[in-house]
Amino acid sequence: MLWAIHCLDAPGTAGLRAALRPAHSARLRAADVRPVLYGPLVDADGTTAVGSLIVVEAANRKQVEDYALADPFAVSGVWARIDIQAFTPSQRSPVRLTEEAAQVPEGRP
Repeated sequence: MLWAIHCLDAPGTAGLRAALRPAHSARLRAADVRPVLYGPLVDADGTTAVGSLIVVEAANRKQVEDYALADPFAVSGVWARIDIQAFTPSQRSPVRLTEEAAQVPEGRP
C-alpha cells in the first residue's frame, strides 16, 4: 500500500535542515519501508524548503509512523508537523506510480 507523508518545517530551522540533510537522505534509503517518491516542499520562490513530501510503500500505517518519526528531521525538530495518509493513485492520473515506474535505477538514490 502507498502512503503519503506530508511534513512542514518549524520556523527558523533552515540551518538545521541543511546540516541534517545528509543524515535525512541516508535514512530515506535505508529503512524498512520502500520510498517511491520524495523531495522538499518549497516556498513560492521555488527554492526555500518549507517541508517534505515522501511517498512510501509499506504494509501498514504503524510502519510508516515509525519510519517518519525516526527521521533525523523529525527527531531534531526540523519538522513541526507530520501528516500521514494512505494514498491510491487515480486511474486517470497523468503519472501512475506503479511497481515498475517506482523502481530506482541502479546507482541513483
